[in-house]
Amino acid sequence: MAFQRIVIGLAASAACWTAMAQQATPPTGAENAPFQSAFTRADIDSDGKLSKKEAAQLPTVAAKFEELDADRDGFLDLREFGTGYTAGS
Repeated sequence: MAFQRIVIGLAASAACWTAMAQQATPPTGAENAPFQSAFTRADIDSDGKLSKKEAAQLPTVAAKFEELDADRDGFLDLREFGTGYTAGS
């Protein structure tokens, strides 16, 4: 019984993090040019995500790296980056 509650709690937590990550949308249209450009410049190895080391080039994003890493994988994808970029970069 306790094991089932733990599993249900973990599933609910994962669903919550996924929903939060999906709500953050990067800018579109004309606003997207500087946004995309900043991400591309910071993505040194061109793997489509920013490591902590790559994000260090952008102090505003680097300062909030853990907060922006919604899926807790140690990288910022374009959507996660967009949350930090639009919030104050």
